[in-house]
Amino acid sequence: MFRRASRLLLLTLLGAALLPSAAGAKGYSLPLANVSVTVAPDSSLLVREEILFSYYGAFTGAYRDIPLRPGEKLDRISVVEEQGNRIYRPGASAELGSAGAPDTFGVARLPDRVRIVWHYQAADEARQFMIAYRLRGVSVAYDDVVDVDLKVWGDQWPVALSTLGASVALPGAARGPRYRVWGHPQRVEGTVERRPTVALLTASNVPPKQFVEMRVVFPRRLVSSTAGARVVRGPGLESIIAEEQAAVEKYEHGRRNVRDALDHLPRTIAYLLLLAAGPALLLILLVWLVYGREPRTGYDREYEQEPPTHLPPALVPALLHESKSAVSVALVFTATLFDLIQRGRYKATPVSSEQKRWSGERTESVSDLELQRGAAGGELRQVEKPVAEVVDDVLDEGPVLLSRLQGRIAAERTENARRFVRFQSGISTEIRKRKWYVPGSGGRVLGWSIPGFIVSGIVLLVIGGVGFNSEAPAWGDVLLIVFGLSCFPNALVLIVAAFNVRLWRKRSLLAQVEAERWAAFRRYLTDFPRLQEAPPATLELWERYLVYGISFGIAGQVLAAAHLQMPQELHDQSSIYWISANGSPGSGASALGIERLVGGFASAFTPAASSSSSSSSSFSSSSGFGGSFSGGGGGGGGGGGGGAW
Repeated sequence: MFRRASRLLLLTLLGAALLPSAAGAKGYSLPLANVSVTVAPDSSLLVREEILFSYYGAFTGAYRDIPLRPGEKLDRISVVEEQGNRIYRPGASAELGSAGAPDTFGVARLPDRVRIVWHYQAADEARQFMIAYRLRGVSVAYDDVVDVDLKVWGDQWPVALSTLGASVALPGAARGPRYRVWGHPQRVEGTVERRPTVALLTASNVPPKQFVEMRVVFPRRLVSSTAGARVVRGPGLESIIAEEQAAVEKYEHGRRNVRDALDHLPRTIAYLLLLAAGPALLLILLVWLVYGREPRTGYDREYEQEPPTHLPPALVPALLHESKSAVSVALVFTATLFDLIQRGRYKATPVSSEQKRWSGERTESVSDLELQRGAAGGELRQVEKPVAEVVDDVLDEGPVLLSRLQGRIAAERTENARRFVRFQSGISTEIRKRKWYVPGSGGRVLGWSIPGFIVSGIVLLVIGGVGFNSEAPAWGDVLLIVFGLSCFPNALVLIVAAFNVRLWRKRSLLAQVEAERWAAFRRYLTDFPRLQEAPPATLELWERYLVYGISFGIAGQVLAAAHLQMPQELHDQSSIYWISANGSPGSGASALGIERLVGGFASAFTPAASSSSSSSSSFSSSSGFGGSFSGGGGGGGGGGGGGAW
């Protein structure tokens, strides 16, 4: 007894929890709909829809939208409530959401549909309404048959329908091959049946936004007139059967393809990977061929033993398409500083300085350079002026050790960061002035292709997702979704490519020759310590090696070569080379300072607010003699949707 009472209490509480309160949310469901169509002797269609609404909450209105195609007409409208046989009076408002007297209805004739709105009062109950009307111009009369293709349930209903029944009553008895019936689409669970005087359709669990279509073909001799039909000259049965068979074949073809894709996963994955990047890679290749492929020059030398032109060290990496980052710009900034020292604007004197080691417990004497103003240097290039401003500002208080230069620069971080930005902008300005690159639209092609892929992906996903049915997926919907998803990784590939200017920008012929010569010079500096060649004979050339070695980021190799091959008398005269007494090429003043100086510049010139970040750039029937629903459909008249408020 106690157990039964507990179970009853539990069910009561569960029901109370699941039922929405009348004062809160409200809604409705559609348990049942019956659609009866009678083909009149004049071929018009007399339609009667009986729709059962189950309400929770208070409702005062409902509506039906019935689409009409060109040449189709709808009249003889009535609304009746089966319970109590209430006949609704016309003349009420047909505006959605409007209020009106109970037991009234209104009609609005819109450009592509007729809207029927009826008014009532209902609260937490089930009500069944019957909407009747006549359709003219929907059935099609051929010389041999009449084709009635009608959506008995439309695709604009926002809620699911539990059970649907539909019938098409013929104007007389029919049998034989000219009497056919089909139900669409195949993804809806339903059957059709052919009887002598009536064709029947049943369907269950119709999802929201899903149409159900019934197509009935019968001999034309059964109608006495075609006044209510659209007349098409010639026989129609053969083409109708072919159309239905093609729809079934298309549907089955899609199912076979889906099954085949799942049965051969490795091949499918390979196709997916190709789709995910192939279009973008093909586009990148085309852009590179048109806009990014460098011209052939015929230059074939492996090495250049001297700087091939008088190009400032700040511009050489840009000519060689080096990546632009905080460190690379700091390299050319450092190289420019050493270039100014080598030209005499600043004087560097080898000294020893005391530095703390082992957390300050021990002090060591290390090699360093003392930097001060020089007497020469000549006129500064525009790109060099920000470097000179930074150094001049530091030297206003007197000479400074190279190892302490970055700290002095960091003390004026904000102002020097602006100068560093001007230095970068100056490099870009010089590149434009020198016209190294051929004008082209490769960057714009890649740039506009990125949103193009993204928008295409969204559109394809929406189109494919609207008609997709996971229980019976159509191959076309599957392809649309796959193509849509593949657009996004393609866009990502293009984003990466857009940052690689070598893919969409090329040098002019003269600039390409100059770039190839500088690349040969870089190879020479990189391989120089291993080459069995005579060393440079002049101090100026040795110092130019180091300046451009810093710009290339290979100062260590140049210093190693200097340690091995630089004559002592030249070393003693140099203001930027100093190999210390222990003979290690990494222990001299230049080697000690350069790497730290570059790293210090990269951090010291970064504004305080962003110093922690870095920048870089079932069975189917096509016969028509009954059975399950078949593929195809969607071309019938009627349908639409409805709702309540």
